[in-house]
Amino acid sequence: ILAMQTESQPTHTMSQSSDLTFSTFPAPSKSTTSTIASIPTQITALNFSDKLVLTISQSGRLNHWLHVPLSGGRPLDSGFLNPSSESDVDASLLPFAHLTATTVLGGTRGEFDILGQTLATTLATALLMKNPDEQRMLVVGLGLDKADQGREAFDELIGACLECL
Repeated sequence: ILAMQTESQPTHTMSQSSDLTFSTFPAPSKSTTSTIASIPTQITALNFSDKLVLTISQSGRLNHWLHVPLSGGRPLDSGFLNPSSESDVDASLLPFAHLTATTVLGGTRGEFDILGQTLATTLATALLMKNPDEQRMLVVGLGLDKADQGREAFDELIGACLECL
């Protein structure tokens, strides 16, 4: 392989004394660190032209990946986004029923699968309420210490994620 390289293709080798040069990643990103359930939580959002990637990590974990297609399904009607009655307001607090989160990696522990699906569809709903024309896929990487952190921690996690998105 090295013999096939030309002068326009530099050779990169790793050694203990080599200097590494890092460049900024080409996709716009935003990161935040929040304390959720007394655990430092790193959240990063990467905005690609075809997908939004959100990673949520505690204690260096990132072991469960899900995706939610934001396009397709039933069209969002203005009545659903602008509730006209009290029962519509209650329903608008729930994730949209036409959104489906699918586990793409991980998923061997059911409690994290349920949490991940709920989190991903809730975030996807928030994205569509903000921009009903959003067509990209939402990809969520989840790495929490424990699945059952309580309602308050879940709400804090949603809020921190929305700050990044």
